[in-house]
Amino acid sequence: MALLAFASGPAFAQGTTSAAMSGTITDANGDPIPGANVVAVHEPSGTRYGGATRIDGQYNLRGLRVGGPYTVTATFVGYTDVTQTGIQTTLGQSLTLDFVLREDIGELGSIEVTAEEDAVLSASRTGARTVIGREEIDQTPTISRSLADIARLTPQAGGGSSDQTTVAGRNNRYNNIQIDGATLNDVFGLSGTGAPGGQAGAQPISLDAIEAFNVDIAPYDVRYSGFTGGLINAITRSGTNEFSGSVRYLGRNQDLAGALPVRQSDGTFTDQRLGDFTDQYFVGTLGGPIVRDKVFFFANVEYQDQATPLNAGVIGSGAATIFQLPTSALDSIRTIAQDRYNYDAGTTDAFTDGTSNIKLLGKLDWVLNDANRLSLRASYVDAQDDAGISRSVNNFDFSNRLYQFNSNTLSTVAELRSQLGNSAFNEARLVYTGVRDSRDVQAQPFPYVQIVDQRGGETSNVYLGIDRFSQANSLDQDLIEFTNNLTLYKGDHTVTLGTSNQFFRFNNLFIQDFYGGYVFDSIEDFASGDPSRYYLSTSLLDDPQPRAEFSAAQLGAYVQDEFQATPLLRLTGGLRVDLPVFPSDPLNNPASEEAFGLRTDEVPSGNFLFSPRLGFNYAVNEARSTQLRGGTGLFAGRTPYVWISNQYSNTGVDFARIDVRNPDIEFNPSADPESQAETAAQLPTGQTAEINLTDEDFKFPQVWRTNLAIDQQLAGGFVATVEGIYSKAINDIDYTNLNIIQTGTSFEGRPIYGDAAFAGSTSRTLNGSTNRDDDRFTNALLLRNTSEGYEYNVTGQLRRDALNDGTVLGGLSGSLSYTYGRATSVNNGTSSRAISNWQFNENFDVNNAEVGTADFEVRHRVLGTMFYRAEYGGRFASSFGLILDSRAGNPFSWIYAGNANGDTQSFNDLVYIPASEDDIILTTGNYSDLDAFIQSEPSLADNRGTVAERNTARTPWQNLLDLQFTQEIQTVQGQKVELTANLLNVLNLLNNDWGRVYFRSNDNQTLLNFYGYVDADDVGTTIAGQTIAAGDVGKPVVGYAPNTRDNNGDGEVDRTDIFSSTALSSRWQLQLGIRYTF
Repeated sequence: MALLAFASGPAFAQGTTSAAMSGTITDANGDPIPGANVVAVHEPSGTRYGGATRIDGQYNLRGLRVGGPYTVTATFVGYTDVTQTGIQTTLGQSLTLDFVLREDIGELGSIEVTAEEDAVLSASRTGARTVIGREEIDQTPTISRSLADIARLTPQAGGGSSDQTTVAGRNNRYNNIQIDGATLNDVFGLSGTGAPGGQAGAQPISLDAIEAFNVDIAPYDVRYSGFTGGLINAITRSGTNEFSGSVRYLGRNQDLAGALPVRQSDGTFTDQRLGDFTDQYFVGTLGGPIVRDKVFFFANVEYQDQATPLNAGVIGSGAATIFQLPTSALDSIRTIAQDRYNYDAGTTDAFTDGTSNIKLLGKLDWVLNDANRLSLRASYVDAQDDAGISRSVNNFDFSNRLYQFNSNTLSTVAELRSQLGNSAFNEARLVYTGVRDSRDVQAQPFPYVQIVDQRGGETSNVYLGIDRFSQANSLDQDLIEFTNNLTLYKGDHTVTLGTSNQFFRFNNLFIQDFYGGYVFDSIEDFASGDPSRYYLSTSLLDDPQPRAEFSAAQLGAYVQDEFQATPLLRLTGGLRVDLPVFPSDPLNNPASEEAFGLRTDEVPSGNFLFSPRLGFNYAVNEARSTQLRGGTGLFAGRTPYVWISNQYSNTGVDFARIDVRNPDIEFNPSADPESQAETAAQLPTGQTAEINLTDEDFKFPQVWRTNLAIDQQLAGGFVATVEGIYSKAINDIDYTNLNIIQTGTSFEGRPIYGDAAFAGSTSRTLNGSTNRDDDRFTNALLLRNTSEGYEYNVTGQLRRDALNDGTVLGGLSGSLSYTYGRATSVNNGTSSRAISNWQFNENFDVNNAEVGTADFEVRHRVLGTMFYRAEYGGRFASSFGLILDSRAGNPFSWIYAGNANGDTQSFNDLVYIPASEDDIILTTGNYSDLDAFIQSEPSLADNRGTVAERNTARTPWQNLLDLQFTQEIQTVQGQKVELTANLLNVLNLLNNDWGRVYFRSNDNQTLLNFYGYVDADDVGTTIAGQTIAAGDVGKPVVGYAPNTRDNNGDGEVDRTDIFSSTALSSRWQLQLGIRYTF
C-alpha cells in the first residue's frame, strides 16, 4: 500500500513575508524519485504552487501564502498519487512534507492523509521566536489596538508603556518593525512606539489588516537584520475566491473604567473616576477575487476618535491629581500675562486631549502565471493629536501652550516571487515610505515661560507660552528600499544570495527656543520682568530657519548555506555585510577642529558591519519529540538617525545659542526671533554655540547574540521549552562632553567639573559654574562607541496549541512562562537629543560613564496566556483570551536634587548614601528620619558609605490580568454577529488595591537636595547651626525633606508613596464592541 512520512527532512529557510514547504519523495525501498510532481493548493484562493523533485528526490516550494488549509499532492507516472490535506502554514515556517509512493498496480486509487507540523518542533526553527496567528490576534485583549499589545505575548519582551515594546532588555529604538517585508520603523527615532505616527498617538496599521505576526529575537538567517532588540514582522491579509468582509465598532467612556483613591486637601481619600472621555474605533474590511484563482484584493479602513481628559487639575477641580499651588496664584499669573504682556495664557479649566487618525490599506495579489506571483500593497495613516499640555502635583501648563501634532505616513510595497525551475527561487521587493510630521501651534505664539514658586517647603512650576522644543519643529522622511533574494537548491544545500538596500532622505526643522525662553524665580519676578535664566537659539545663516537636510543609505549583501547534514541535523551558516553611508556632509566649523581636533563636517560614513551567523536544529529522535536548537552570531541594527542629525543641526555655524543664568535683561514678550535677538544683544557674555560631533569610526549598534534551547513534546499536546539568550555589546553608544575640564575630586572620588563649593544655605539647589575648555562653545558632545554592556534572558515555557478535535478542551490553547532577565548598558539612549542622552544618563562620572543596569531590564516576568473557543447549538460560538502579565518593577536610580559635580546639569548625579551622620552636613530635615528611610530601602541600606549605583532600586512589582470575550451568533449564509468585550486589569475590578502600576518619572528619585561641598573658607563658620571644623572640609551640604503623606491611600506612609500610579493602567477598563462579518 502507499505510505506517507511526515518527518524532519530538509526544512530550508523561508521568506520573511511567506511560508515554505520542502521534503523528499521516495519509493517503498527508500530510493529517491527524481521528476515527481508536487502541487500545493491554497484552498481559500485556489492558488497553486508546484514543482518537481530533483535528482535526489528533494523538492522545495517557497513564497507560499501564510495560513491555509493547503492540499498537497505528490504524483509520478506508474505510482499511486498521495495527497495530504488540512495543512496550515505559519509566517516564517518551512514545513517538511515527505512522501513515500508505491507502484500503481491498480488496487487502490489516490491516498489521502491529514498531516500537520508543530510551529515549535520544526526543523526550520533555530533561535527564539514567538508566532502569533490571526485567531490569537482576534482573541488577544487590547484596547489601544497596538502592535505592542500583540508583541507582549513574547516572554522576553517588556515595555515602559502599553504602546512601547522592548525586547531582550534592549532599547525599543533598536527594534525593527516590518509589514509585508517593508521597513515601517520610525527610522529617525522620535516616536516612543518605534513606528511612524506614534507621536500623534496612532498605530502604523490596523490589527484587522494583519494575517500573522512574529517576534524574532535570534533568527540566524542572515536575511533578517536591522535590529539588536527584536524583529517585529507582520504580514497583511489577502483576498480569496470568496467575497468576505466585516464592519466593526469599538467604544468606551468614563463609565467603563474604575475609580482610584485620590488624596484630598484634608488628607482623606475618596474614590475618583476619570473625567468624561470617549474613545471610539470604526473598522471595516473587504476582500475577494477580481479574477478567480488569479487576482485578489483586500482593503481595510480604521478610524479612531479619542477625547481624553488630563488626570490633574487645580484645587477644587475634583481631578484625580491636584496641582498644589492655590488657584489665586494661577489667577495672578494669568492676569499679569494679560495686563502687562498682552498675552492670553488660556485657562486652568479641565483639559481634554483630542486624538484622531484614519488608516487606509489596499492590497492586490496577482498570480501572473504558474511561476510568478505579484503582490502590491499601499497603506496610509493620517493622524492628529493635541499636545503641549501636562499637569501634575508639581507642574502646571496653561491651556494656550497647546499645539497639534500632525503625522502622515504613506507606505507602499511591491513584491515579485518567481519559481525559476525546480532548482531556484527569487524574491524581489521594492518599498517606498514617506512620513511627514509637524508640530503646529494652535494659539498665540509666545516665548516659553517657567515660573518657579516655593512655598510650604514645596516647589511648584507653572508654564505658559509655547514649549521650548515645539516653537519650530517639523520632519520629513523618505525611504526607498530594494531587496532581492535568490535561492539555489543543490542536494542537501540551499544557498541564498541576497542584497538589501535602503536609501533615506531627511528634512528636519528643529530650533529649540526659537521664540526665546525665560525662567522666573517667583510670581513677583514675572510681574517685574526679571528672569533668572534666558534661553535663545538664533540662526547664523541667511535662512532664519535652517533645516538639517541630509541623505543616508544602508547597503547590505549576504550569502548563506543551509545544509541538511543528516536527516536529524540542519545547519545554517551565513555572512552579512552592511555598509552605512552618508553622502551629505554637515557644515564645517573650523573652530571645532582648532579646539578639539574634530571636524563638524565629518560623519561616520563607510564603516562596514560584518555579521557572521551559525544556527542549528537537531532532532534527538525521528519523531522530533525532543529538539535542540540555537546558534551564535552578530546582529547589526540601525542607529536612530536623529542621533546623527544632531551633528547636521549643531555645527556651531548654523545656530548661536544663549543659555544665561541671572541675565541682566528685561523679559521680552515678543515671539519675533529678530526681537529676541535684540534682547540677547544686551547680554555682556555674548552668544555661544553647542556642537554635536560623531566619532568618524562610529559604527551602528551591533551585538553578538547566542541562543540555546531545548523543546520537548509532552502528553496532551503540550510542548515544554527551556531557552537561554545571551547578547554582548560589540558596538553600542556612549557620549562625552569635550568642553568640560575636571577641576577636582569630591570626597567620595567623584570628578568635579566646575564650582560645586557651598554657596550658603538656600532653598535653591546649586547649579554650579562649569570650567570650559573653550568659551566659544557651551557643550561639545561626542557620540562614540563602547563595547561594554550585555543582556541575557533565561526562559522556561509550557505551551499547548488547540487540538480542534471536537472535544470540550479541543479549542483550548495557551502558554505559561517564567523569564529571568538582566540587562546592562553604558548609555540608555532614551532621548533624541545629544545633550539629553549625555546629561540625563545617571552616573558616577558623567563624562566617563560606567556600565550599569539598563532602564529596559525586566528582572522577573511571569506570562500566562489562555485562548479558548467552543461552538455549540449550530449557530453559536463563544471564545475568550486571558493574559496574565506579572513582572518585577522597573529599575530607577537615587539622585541628588542639584548639581554635585559642577557641570551645570542638575538632577543627574547619583547620590552619596551616608553611612552615618558625620558623613554629611544636613541643613534641613532630621537625620533620624533620613537614617530610618535609608534602612527601610534595601537599595540604599546595602550601599551605605558609597555613591548609589545606577538603577539599583525598583518600583513595586506589577500584576495585570486582561480578558477578552467574544460571543458569535450566526445569521444567514455563514454571516455572523460578534459581540466583544475587552476588560483590562481584571484584578483591579476585583479589588481596588490590586492591579496598580507604579512608575518613577525619568527613572530616578531624589533622596537629598544638594547645596555644595564644604571648603576651607567655611571652617569656623556656622551652617545650619553646626560649627564647621577642619575635618568637615569636603563633606556634602545637603537637605532632606521626608515624605510624611500617605500619597496612595493604602493607609501607610512608606516607600510606595514616592511612586506615581498610572492613571489608566492602574484601574480596570472595559471596551465594548460589535462586529458584523459576511
